Amino acid sequence: MKRKILLSCLFIITLAIKTTVFAQNDEYYRPDTVKKERPVRKEMPPVEDKAPVEPKKVESDLKNLAFKERIRLGGSFGLSFGTITNVNLSPMAGYQITDKLVGGVGATVMWFKSKYFGYNTINYGGRAFLMYQIVPVVNIIAEYETLNVPMSYQRRTWLSSPMIGASYSQPTGGKLIRAVHFTALFNVNYNNQIDPYNQENLSPYGSPFVFRVTFL
Repeated sequence: MKRKILLSCLFIITLAIKTTVFAQNDEYYRPDTVKKERPVRKEMPPVEDKAPVEPKKVESDLKNLAFKERIRLGGSFGLSFGTITNVNLSPMAGYQITDKLVGGVGATVMWFKSKYFGYNTINYGGRAFLMYQIVPVVNIIAEYETLNVPMSYQRRTWLSSPMIGASYSQPTGGKLIRAVHFTALFNVNYNNQIDPYNQENLSPYGSPFVFRVTFL
């Protein structure tokens, strides 16, 4: 009898211990009791306020050129045949002042023959010019030319001709002759170039418009 009572007590105690252990395990594995891992906070480096970088100004290649590398050599010519024969040759030298501006000088020799007036003569002189590039193939030109020409009674006189105009240019890729220029100029002083003795115009061009092909 006592033995049965003792076994009953041991069974009850064992059952109570198991119940307590299982209860603790359930409590431990409940989702709300599981320790959550805290997210690691990444520290971002402070952003420096950098001033906007200004683009570097591209210096013109012209500034790096030596004097002799800015020189242009060439010339122009003009031809007309008929009642009046006019052969015009003019060697020229230019200097690249800026990327778009060229200045220079030239000498002019002109053979002039007139069947109507029956004379044959040589005109000579010089000129100075400025040529400014508007777009890569178009230039505006200002020129001042002075020519020594014959007049009545076997005299000679100097004609001063300020001219303005433009040219259409085609690059040649050369170092001295950079382009071919098809030039049209207007002689502002044409109407004042009159022979005082016979009231005829002394301009060897025969017109206020002057056309040239220039290599420079």
